[in-house]
Amino acid sequence: MSIIALNYKKIFAEKQGVLKNVSINTTPKIVNAKKTKLSGLGADVDILTVDFEFSSAFEPKAGGINIEGSLVCRIADPEGAAKMWEKEKKLPETVQIEVVNYIFSKVGILALQLSDIMQMPPVIGMPRISEPVKDKK
Repeated sequence: MSIIALNYKKIFAEKQGVLKNVSINTTPKIVNAKKTKLSGLGADVDILTVDFEFSSAFEPKAGGINIEGSLVCRIADPEGAAKMWEKEKKLPETVQIEVVNYIFSKVGILALQLSDIMQMPPVIGMPRISEPVKDKK
């Protein structure tokens, strides 16, 4: 499987009030999958287009980040994956895992940048370095 393209349809960030003691719930969600044809280079290629939503909610009601888009994926059986989506609202496990990991790695970085621009806590945990604890003797 290979992901050919990432297309953004909506990018939204909002901060409401003071962001103290907030919890952040970040969720990628696949909302649709369909087989389409990609034309070019002399031949039509069957591909799978996966629509997604990536949302980070800052609770209690302190704001949020929502990103919507689609992925263009080249997989072995796009028709079978699309039929599975229509019937069960899920994709074959290997496709699902790769798509969600891709969303986290690419769209998560954009959400992290948006949270920084909006002066909100990071939507994805960042490593932190602290001073070592000294023994009291």
